[in-house]
Amino acid sequence: MPLILPKTKPVSFLSWEGAWGAFLRRTDWWTILALIVLTAWGIAAIYSTNSLRTPAFFGQNFAPRQLVFVLIGWCAYLVVALVEPRIFERYAKWVYLAGILLLLPLAVCAVFNINIGSVIAARYGARRWIILPGFSIQPSEIAKITTLVLLARITAHGVRFADLVWVERKATLFFRTILPLFLWRGAHRPLLPVLPLLVRVFWVAALPFGLIFLQPDLGSALTYVPMVFALLLAASVPFRFFFLMAFLSLPGAAVLTADMTLYGQALKAQQEIQTAANAPYKDPAEAIRGTHRGILPIRNYHRERIMTLFAPELIDRRGIGKSWQPRQARMAVARGGISGQGFGKGTLVQLGWLPETAAHNDFLFSSISEESGFIGASALVALFTFLIVRTLRTAVAARNNFGARLAVGVAVTTAVHVFVNIGMNIGMMPVTGVSLPFLSYGGSFIISCFLLFGMVQSIHRDSRPIMAVPPASDLATT
Repeated sequence: MPLILPKTKPVSFLSWEGAWGAFLRRTDWWTILALIVLTAWGIAAIYSTNSLRTPAFFGQNFAPRQLVFVLIGWCAYLVVALVEPRIFERYAKWVYLAGILLLLPLAVCAVFNINIGSVIAARYGARRWIILPGFSIQPSEIAKITTLVLLARITAHGVRFADLVWVERKATLFFRTILPLFLWRGAHRPLLPVLPLLVRVFWVAALPFGLIFLQPDLGSALTYVPMVFALLLAASVPFRFFFLMAFLSLPGAAVLTADMTLYGQALKAQQEIQTAANAPYKDPAEAIRGTHRGILPIRNYHRERIMTLFAPELIDRRGIGKSWQPRQARMAVARGGISGQGFGKGTLVQLGWLPETAAHNDFLFSSISEESGFIGASALVALFTFLIVRTLRTAVAARNNFGARLAVGVAVTTAVHVFVNIGMNIGMMPVTGVSLPFLSYGGSFIISCFLLFGMVQSIHRDSRPIMAVPPASDLATT
C-alpha cells in the first residue's frame, strides 16, 4: 500500500492563518509599550516647542503632522510584523535594488547640480528628498532598511569564492595579495576564508554609502559604518580584522587632522585680513566657503561643523553664527536642572533662542531636557536602552542566523542614532543631522523606524522560546 502524505497548505505572503493568535501570544508587548511611550512623548515634545506662539494644537503644523506620521507608522509596523522573516530573506536582493534606484536620481542631480522641477530640488544646499504632491520621501531612510536586509542575508549564509562574480573574485585575489603587507608571520591566514564575505559586504554597503554621500548627507552615510561592523562581528569574523581596520584608520585620522588644520589656518588668515582692513565683521567661514580647497573630498560646511565642535572661536568668534545652535542646545540642557522647567515652559525653546527650524527635530532632546530636566533626560535614555536590549534579546532567540543578524543591525542602528543625536545636543558630537528615533519630526524617518522594529517583531514572533538552563542537580539526576 503506497504511503499517503498529508496535504500541505500553500505558503502565503502574509501568514494570515493563525496570525492573530500567534501575534497575540508571541508578541513582544514590552517593546510595543516602549514604542507607544516614545511616540507619545515625541508628539507632546514637538507640540511643546511651539505651544507658546500657537496654543491651539491643530493651529500649528508640526505636531499634528507627526501624529499622522505615527499613525501611518503603526499601520506599517503591524503589516511588517505579520510578514514571516523568510519573506524578507527571499526578496532581499530585490528590496536592495529598489533602495538603490531611489537613491540614484538624487545622486545624479547632486553631481551635475541640476533640478528636476520641484520633484528633486536643492534644499539647504543638498538634494535629499523626492518631493511629490502632498508628501515627500527621503530615500536615504528607505535605503538604510533595504541595505540592512541584504547585509543580514549575506552575513547569515556566508559567501564562497565560487559564488563570487568576476569583479568580486579579482578583488578577493587582490586582498589576498596585499594582506601579508599589513600582517606578518601568517597572521593573515585566518582572514582568507572570510575574504569573499568581506568583499561582498563591502560593495553592498559602499554603493548606498557613496550615493548618500553625494547628495551630500554625510551624517546618514556614516551610520552604515557601525552597522556593517556589527554584522561582521555577529558573523564571527576574526577579531584581527577589526584590529586591522583600526590600524588602517590611523592614517585617515592623520589626514583628517591635517585637513582641519589647514582649514583652521585659512579661517585665521581670513580673520586677520578683516582686522587689517578694519572692515565690518563677516563670518570667515562664509568668506572662504567657495574658495578653500582642503585635502579630503568633503564640503566646507562639513569642516564648519567639525570646527564648531573643536574650535568655535575660529569658526564663530561672536557665537552668533555657526555655533549658535549648538550653544543654545547646551544651554537648554543646562537650564533644565534636575527636574526641568515644566511642560511648555522651557524659556529658550519657547522664546525661540533654540531656533524653530531645529527645536522639533535635531535638537528635540535639548527641548525635552529643558522641560523635564535630568530626570526626564535620564528616563528617555533608559527607555532607549530598554528598547535596544529587548531587540538584542530577540536576536539571541531568533530561529535562524538571518533573523539574528537583522535584529542586531536594528539594535546597532538605533543605538548609533541615539548616541550621535544626544551627543550633538550636549556638545560631544558635531551637528550631523542624525535624528532621534521615534521622537524627532519627519515622516520618512519615523516610518522607517517603525518598519525596522516591525521586522524585529516579526523575528520575535517567529523565534524559538529562550529556554532556562536547568540546575546542575537536575542534570545529574537525569
